[in-house]
Amino acid sequence: MAGSQDGRQGLDALDRKIMYELDLNARASASALAKRLRRSKETINFRLNRLVRQGWIKGFYTVFNTSALGLFYVKAYLKFKDAAPKKESEIFSYMSGQSHVAYLASLEGRYDAVALVMVRSMAQADGFFSAFMKRYGAYVQEKDVCVFLATHRLNQKFLYAGGKSADWTYPYELGGKRLDKEDMGILESIQSNARLPIIGIAKAAGITPASAKYRLKRLEKEGIILAYVTSPNFDMLGLQFAQINISLNDPSARKEIMAYFDSTNKCLFAIEMLGKYDVLAEVHVQSQQELREIIAKFKERFVGKYNDYDVSTITKEYVVVWGPVGEKK
Repeated sequence: MAGSQDGRQGLDALDRKIMYELDLNARASASALAKRLRRSKETINFRLNRLVRQGWIKGFYTVFNTSALGLFYVKAYLKFKDAAPKKESEIFSYMSGQSHVAYLASLEGRYDAVALVMVRSMAQADGFFSAFMKRYGAYVQEKDVCVFLATHRLNQKFLYAGGKSADWTYPYELGGKRLDKEDMGILESIQSNARLPIIGIAKAAGITPASAKYRLKRLEKEGIILAYVTSPNFDMLGLQFAQINISLNDPSARKEIMAYFDSTNKCLFAIEMLGKYDVLAEVHVQSQQELREIIAKFKERFVGKYNDYDVSTITKEYVVVWGPVGEKK
């Protein structure tokens, strides 16, 4: 893992509270934030702009209920063999260019790569992986695949615990909600720009501001839009990204285990899965020691309920797509 220097020292208490509040609602106005934090609007505006300008916050994105749109995720863990660095680079380049890939990263640990594929059917998933293996199967020693049952995006508490815990969930059941081009235009406009003003949303969707405001509220009410959150710069914050993959002998323990990781205030995503692993916890820690302590407490608390676990460190992210539409970021 990378060095454990605490980059948070560049932030004071107010900065941390602003980042915490923005992760609960990235569309909150400076006036609303000022009221909650009991500071002037001018102070909040200055601090917020500085956090973005200096790179503490990389951006603001929208959490969508992709399940309602009939989309689900399949996660593949890959371990390479006989793949020289040039060939690995070729594999990552190929996968980065595939339209179904929503996330792609290199790893240290049991596996060398992880890919998250967004599909509408198992036939699409099979087509994607069959094409990949036909091309690069000779360089793949292991390919373990899990289907996402439910995704829990938890609120950021690694800078400031605050008084509120949020769990925005893409549920098990797939829906068949079909959106028109105006609604899809709205989703695309705020997918990686959650603070975009209504005027900007309206322009992107080709509708009036009044219509954009109405449609946005309707998409929220219908549960298509779950939340507006932030994308912090973990490197600047001195936080290291690790994934803990857990196989259970009693899958009914999923909720209890996810609640444990949430209680550490280090977990941002907790995933319920079907396949080799039953639970995935994505944590952001200051050091390997902190990670070891989290895992030690997990092992003590859930002895007899899990079969195995492994830990992977994210070394480089190649693809990050925050929603069901738009370009890869």
